[in-house]
Amino acid sequence: MKNEIHPQQGQFKVLAVDDNHENIKVIGSILRKANYQVGFAFNGKQALELLQESIDYDLILLDVNMPVMNGYETCRQIRKRKVLSDIPVIFLTALNEVDNIVKGFEVGGQDYVGKPFNGLELLARVKTHIELRRSREELKKLNTGLESLVEERTSELQQANEDLEAANRELELLDEAKADFLGIISHEINTPLNGIIGFTNILKEKLKHAEFYEMIDFLDMSAKRLEKFAKFSLLITELRTNRKILRYATCQLPDLLDVISQRFRFMMEEKKITVTINSTVESVWADQNLLEKSIECVLDNAIRYSPAGGEILLNTYVEEAWFVIEITDRGRGFEPEILSDPFRLFSYGKDYLDEQKGLSLALVNLILKAHEGSVKLANNEEGGAVVRLCFPEKKEE
Repeated sequence: MKNEIHPQQGQFKVLAVDDNHENIKVIGSILRKANYQVGFAFNGKQALELLQESIDYDLILLDVNMPVMNGYETCRQIRKRKVLSDIPVIFLTALNEVDNIVKGFEVGGQDYVGKPFNGLELLARVKTHIELRRSREELKKLNTGLESLVEERTSELQQANEDLEAANRELELLDEAKADFLGIISHEINTPLNGIIGFTNILKEKLKHAEFYEMIDFLDMSAKRLEKFAKFSLLITELRTNRKILRYATCQLPDLLDVISQRFRFMMEEKKITVTINSTVESVWADQNLLEKSIECVLDNAIRYSPAGGEILLNTYVEEAWFVIEITDRGRGFEPEILSDPFRLFSYGKDYLDEQKGLSLALVNLILKAHEGSVKLANNEEGGAVVRLCFPEKKEE
């Protein structure tokens, strides 16, 4: 019987409490045969004294009707002690009234066995509640271990977050320092450049027929190219470090496109290029200065890489929830390596559509991103390049 009921009970200890000596003998015999260790008490007071001396019992079998202190009161006193609060208590009772059974549960009992009791039933209930207690203890240990592990991981994550925040702060400081440095450099470049450009313009007027005119003209072009590079670099840095504050306004597109195309009038006349504007969009909500800059960059490249006598189409339209400004030329189109990575700064090797080594397209991309828009590049099947500037269809705030 002991092998079927409980093969490893020897490690478990049961306290049997009953004022009937015959019941104690029967209980002791059943439990010992099942390899349990057994302690005895003949009333509630004696049981509490034993539990005061030793708390290593795994389960208590408690008679209800006893002199001195009955089982219900004994159970109440047991539950008052924190160290004993989770020891399973099984009541031994000849009372089978529902009220008595409920009372046993109310004072802290887990189960009951009726008298006269069946040995197999008694062992089954003892085994079940001891295993439940052991399972709860194992679960508690597991939870404690998990809580400790969670605390450890949380501490590690907090430290990692602190390290990351410190690194981010350092990067922000570096970005600010970089932007400040570039701003200073740009200012220090622009100040003398303005003087150089001003004087070269004067010299070009005064020395139109002099032998040094071509050198002065080249000096003027170089100074303007350096000025453009400095301004592009500063604006790109401001956009990349989120230091550029966008000033939104309602921009009238047809008028704006006319003004921008007029700025390139001399370039277009020199190459006999025509620009055809077809605008079905009246206005767009954007930072007008940045909007102008993005269109200028794309139109400048389109003119530079258009063949003499070519045509550039400048269209605006609505596509789903986007305002689209589309610039199409009849030039050589984009190289495959450009289409694969069009917005990389300082692409070395081939010229990157402009003399600034990729700054124009990178700047246009940053401007559109700042507006929560996008830039799309493609080649025409008939030849030439298509650049689409897509702005979200936002209304005036």
